[in-house]
Amino acid sequence: MEPERAQRPNPRRRWRLPALRALAWTALSAGFASLGAADSGTLLPVSANVRPVAHLEAALPAQLLISGADLARGFVDMPRALRVQVYSNSRAGFVLDVAAQSPWFTAVTIDGLDSPVTLGVEGGTIVQRWHGANSRALGLRMCFKLAPGLLPGLYAWPLQLRARPLP
Repeated sequence: MEPERAQRPNPRRRWRLPALRALAWTALSAGFASLGAADSGTLLPVSANVRPVAHLEAALPAQLLISGADLARGFVDMPRALRVQVYSNSRAGFVLDVAAQSPWFTAVTIDGLDSPVTLGVEGGTIVQRWHGANSRALGLRMCFKLAPGLLPGLYAWPLQLRARPLP
């Protein structure tokens, strides 16, 4: 049996561990660098769903003048067409929501769309189709059938308009 030798540090081992660490780090870094270079020519499929949106721009009048002659006829026509611009990314078209905000009329006929539409005081929804367009300028002419018991004067604008996209 041989006597145990005292373990002395091997001078060669002292530099081996740092050298191995440096070599591993260099190889790892080079691998990531080449990995990035290889990916620069790789195609990555990406898809996105764009939700349809719509909005409208219109300068709605604040008031509408109803004269004695209008009351005698039972209706009032807007003096000018209402300019409305509808924007949407929907390829199918848009929906125009018409909501009544005032009880001084019983029905409104709107002309200037695909066809004339008559809505009651509860309002309604009007579908307008297009093919690939993304905006439409409208000149809406409106005729309000007056509610009984009105007096001549200025009345608040009675309608709210909103656009939605057709899916």
